[in-house]
Amino acid sequence: MLGQTAHADGLEGIQQILGNRDSSPVPQGWTVGGAAYSGSSAYGAGTSTKLAVPGGIYVDDQVMYLGDRIFYTFGKQGPVSFFGRLRVRLGNLDPADSPDWTGLRARKGQLEAGLGAVIVSPVGLWATRYSRDVSGRSRGTEVLVNWAAPVVGERWLVMPGIGAVWRGQRLANYYFGGVSEAEAAPGRPAYDVGNAWSLVPSLVASYRIDPQWIIGAVLSYERFPSAIANSPLIQKPGRYDALIGLGYVWR
Repeated sequence: MLGQTAHADGLEGIQQILGNRDSSPVPQGWTVGGAAYSGSSAYGAGTSTKLAVPGGIYVDDQVMYLGDRIFYTFGKQGPVSFFGRLRVRLGNLDPADSPDWTGLRARKGQLEAGLGAVIVSPVGLWATRYSRDVSGRSRGTEVLVNWAAPVVGERWLVMPGIGAVWRGQRLANYYFGGVSEAEAAPGRPAYDVGNAWSLVPSLVASYRIDPQWIIGAVLSYERFPSAIANSPLIQKPGRYDALIGLGYVWR
């Protein structure tokens, strides 16, 4: 469901402002169903992904499971909550998928772990987190600062947000356009992305049709910095993700 997109940030603190009622737009417990997803590749030679997938999310006061990531809130002090996070980042480049990628090594998936905090304020939710590859794949790090402004009705939620994502050199080179000396080829020079910031606006929305059924959507766009956009593998200003899902509230 909602958490399978690349950028569903800001949801970490949503359970802090919503109750466990039959009309809540983000119900507690399991919600199972399916989603239609469309997302563009980070790479210039990549193709957009369009698929329909089954899935589910789980939400309670401490745990939030969102398909490819899980959060555990381990402490609260006033309006501030502290959480741990695990995420499986999927691989995003297979040399067999494009002749432009011949000679590149595959960018495979990795397991990330991190810590973060959410502040519930009168002007929205502020979230920050640090995460690191713990699988030994890229050995890279990522930092997020995100602001979201949830507008909550009786059965609905609309939450625009904007985040800034910092990626360390190792992670940026592995997943966002780095070309090693061994991978260089005519028309594809060696390239070091370095450390890079991206800007990510997003929109999360959900509507509780009745106590058993809910519909939700996530839209996001990542605006690449010049360090990523100028890579010989990227050559584009950004990428998008869009998901819409229908779920059954399992009680």
